[in-house]
Amino acid sequence: MKLNRRVNKTTIILFAIMFIGLGFAALSATLGITGLAKIGNISFDVHFENVSINPESMDSELPATINATNNTQIDFSLVLTTPGEYYEFEADIVNSGTLDAYLSSIEVNGLDEESSKYLDIDYRYVDGDDIKINDFLGIGKKERIKVRVDFKYDIILDDIPNEGTEVNFTLNIIYAQDNGIGIKRRYYYEFADTYAVLDSVSSRYVASPTGIDFLKASSDDNGKGLYVRAGTENDEYPILYFRGGDDFDEDGVEDTLKNHVLFGGYCWKIVRTTEQGGTKIIYDGIPNDVGGCNNTGKASQIGYSSFNDKWDSLAGVGYMYGESYEYTSWDDTEYVYGSNVTYGDGAYTLVNSSSFDTIANIKTKHYTCKLTTSGTCIIVYYVYSLLDDVAYAIPLEGGKKIEDVISKSFENTNDSTIKAAIDDWFKDSLLDQEEKLEDAVWCNDRSIASGGYLADSDLTSENHEESNFGRTNIFPELLGQSISPGLKDKDACPNKNDRFTKNDTINGNGALTYPIGLLTVDEATVVGFGYGLDGYSASSYLNSEYWYWLLSPLNTANGGYYTNVFYVDSDGFLSGDGVDDEIGVRPAVVLKKDIVATSGDGTATNPYVVE
Repeated sequence: MKLNRRVNKTTIILFAIMFIGLGFAALSATLGITGLAKIGNISFDVHFENVSINPESMDSELPATINATNNTQIDFSLVLTTPGEYYEFEADIVNSGTLDAYLSSIEVNGLDEESSKYLDIDYRYVDGDDIKINDFLGIGKKERIKVRVDFKYDIILDDIPNEGTEVNFTLNIIYAQDNGIGIKRRYYYEFADTYAVLDSVSSRYVASPTGIDFLKASSDDNGKGLYVRAGTENDEYPILYFRGGDDFDEDGVEDTLKNHVLFGGYCWKIVRTTEQGGTKIIYDGIPNDVGGCNNTGKASQIGYSSFNDKWDSLAGVGYMYGESYEYTSWDDTEYVYGSNVTYGDGAYTLVNSSSFDTIANIKTKHYTCKLTTSGTCIIVYYVYSLLDDVAYAIPLEGGKKIEDVISKSFENTNDSTIKAAIDDWFKDSLLDQEEKLEDAVWCNDRSIASGGYLADSDLTSENHEESNFGRTNIFPELLGQSISPGLKDKDACPNKNDRFTKNDTINGNGALTYPIGLLTVDEATVVGFGYGLDGYSASSYLNSEYWYWLLSPLNTANGGYYTNVFYVDSDGFLSGDGVDDEIGVRPAVVLKKDIVATSGDGTATNPYVVE
């Protein structure tokens, strides 16, 4: 508390105790919305629903309660006695009428200059946005608001009344029929018919107290509907995503996820929002004769393509790639191995060299000249994988080491096969819509996971049967492992080189030709795909009944196997496939945050229309 410096410390203590002892008088408040009128079958009906009180709030004499007459008023009263106390509640403002509405005025009555010295009234949308004049509220839409009354902590004692004082104030949020004045808020609130729930807590469709189990598919007790990704709830633009199947029953009434969009003449499905407030949508085919979007299988894809033709190289997992290094292999041989190499006079020399009688005895010594005695060599071999007593290695020369191979493989100089196909489709089909698209980050995470190529991990058959990439922590081998999908760009893609953007070189690499890409395995996980484990079935609105590529690397060639990238199979499970296989392509784009729907309700038969 800021104290008046003219008062000595002894007097301050006395004033504080007297103040607390006297108490601070009753404070009552009324929150009102005006405007309920009916003309024939046309109605203007904006009202409150679903009041909830912050459990951390102080106790109240009358908890915030909706007036039962027409639901346009919330009453509450409380007694404030101690600076720092507050009372906070949330409520939905719902348009149940047949007319669009807009917020025509906001009035706060009853707070004079004197009471404002020690009371603060704050009201805003739950996402932190200010409630503003001209905010649009369409037919059937709702906005959730938060109201808070604070007995200011940072005040001067002289500003506190010596006696209990009653303060009556009214917050009036007034709506009128919209005639084109209303301004729509962020696009994702346009399609969020229900208030988004945090995914790390229990809620109506989440039974676990720790939130959604992403190892398992979407279900009645493991998430369906709209959610806020934990860890983003306090960001400027919280990340929201749809989870679940396309249809489900709610209180016995069939309902659908309202995430269908018509954009650029094509069908799309809303997946999530981004850190910049945009809306990520995935391709879903061509609309039918009446403008509906109900495609499945190959009809929901732009075609099929291999991911890359570099199936036996690190470069194969890249959306773009640099140099391609092919592997070689040999059977069990008693060679001399070193933990590192030096290079000079055109030859390699092993560091800490020693010989092993079997390949399986190799631990951290990856380099060999393929000699049975110590010596130097012009070509040295880096062993990155062991399988069935066979060593798989990359030959190196000219002073290069494994770190150079990784760096050169991951340079963004050449288009992958799938990127070239997507770019061609965008140029032919969506180029005239580019100004509506966010220059979003597309994550192709090529960070090497533990147990991968690098020399500081044990080279044993257990650790090196596969050489894995960063997102493999989301593809568990056992039930019991936890999954935490990364939707924030720097979490999902820690290396800037792998964050593909078109022009943005601050958040991304600026390597793209067009602002388009593919979904990641993290995004496919949050929407509700299963892993085919322990009898759990897949359940997701993105199950198209035909395989299609994702953008996340899984592992690279070893033991003669293919380099793999994640994909969604025909049953809706997540797995990996060799990059040179041809399967479906479903590109995704991100609508800018100020792009809104001009019509539609988001259902498959009446999708949102983005003009």
